Amino acid sequence: MPTKQENEKLNPNLPSNVTPFPYPYYPPATEDDTIDLVELILTIWRYWWLVLASVILCIVVAGVFLQVTPKSYSSTIIYETYESSRNEGKTNNERLISLFATRDFIKNFLEQAGLTSLILADLYDPKTDTYDLPNDLLSPDEFAAASLIGNTKNPTFEFQTKRSSGLTSLTVQFHNPELATSLANDGLRWANDYLLSQEIVNLQRELDSLGQSLSQLGAEKSMEVKSAEMGNSLSVSPLVLENLQQRLIDRQIELGVLEKTQPNAASIAGMKAEIGVLEAKLAELNKQRDGQSTGAGRESEEISKLKIQFAQNQSRLELLQSGQQPLVRIIDRAIPPENPSKPNTRLILALSLVVGLFGGVFLVFLVDFVRKTRQRLSVNS
Repeated sequence: MPTKQENEKLNPNLPSNVTPFPYPYYPPATEDDTIDLVELILTIWRYWWLVLASVILCIVVAGVFLQVTPKSYSSTIIYETYESSRNEGKTNNERLISLFATRDFIKNFLEQAGLTSLILADLYDPKTDTYDLPNDLLSPDEFAAASLIGNTKNPTFEFQTKRSSGLTSLTVQFHNPELATSLANDGLRWANDYLLSQEIVNLQRELDSLGQSLSQLGAEKSMEVKSAEMGNSLSVSPLVLENLQQRLIDRQIELGVLEKTQPNAASIAGMKAEIGVLEAKLAELNKQRDGQSTGAGRESEEISKLKIQFAQNQSRLELLQSGQQPLVRIIDRAIPPENPSKPNTRLILALSLVVGLFGGVFLVFLVDFVRKTRQRLSVNS
């Protein structure tokens, strides 16, 4: 048990009535517990050939892997889409992206562009002009289209839109660099033509509908004019209103004169009744005329709107048919890539070098440990 003086020396800040916990015992370090860096370096230098062999082996394995793994080239094209105010639901860019996910569009594109034989080069026999397809139910164009859009993990067509600029890029992954570039450039051009043809068809349908509406409104207006000229229309003539108003004024003047000269005349009551009838008739005709004017104004406004919409669609249709306004505008065309994107040769070789070095050092220490163990066992025996 430590004495009080020893406790104060060990723990001067503790109260006198508290027994301090004794310090743990650490054994003194021996030579076996220390790491000698010089000895490690000399050990590695002694077995340098083992490190070199490990590095060479890893590089050879990486080279074989690069030779066996099929290469994939990526080609990117940057574009923007023209969005009109007529778009409802999907935008033109969304329609464009959905086109490259449909087999029918890809099949028609490959068939018209003549790219099927290039995509199925391994299955195509140019002498007989036949394809050795594993699926006989599909045509060559359908099989080629299915092969392009069938791999969801590594898609052939990949779209990416930048929020800052609003531009969209289409990246095509394929084992042939020239064919990847052709799929990007020609595919985007064919998609623009397809969307353009749909837009033209929709505009022509709207123009036909607007033309029918204008013709119908014009015919109704013409029938009303003819009916008014023949006297069968209920429209109020300005001459009739003027005559009624003048007759009412005359009767009011006559009534005023009669009331002053002959206030007890019997014709005063009849004259007042006639004036009341004239006022009621004139008010009814004025109301009818105002209603007809409002209806005519509404019809004229509707016709004006239809004419403006017809003219806008007509000019838009002429612009699209002339080719001066594409729906998809290419900003930067795709060019054939020089190096494959998959597999990454530089990354794989760098990883193989690192793995070879660490693996060689591990083998050096393992061999040295086995050697020392054998020596120790031989000495003890």
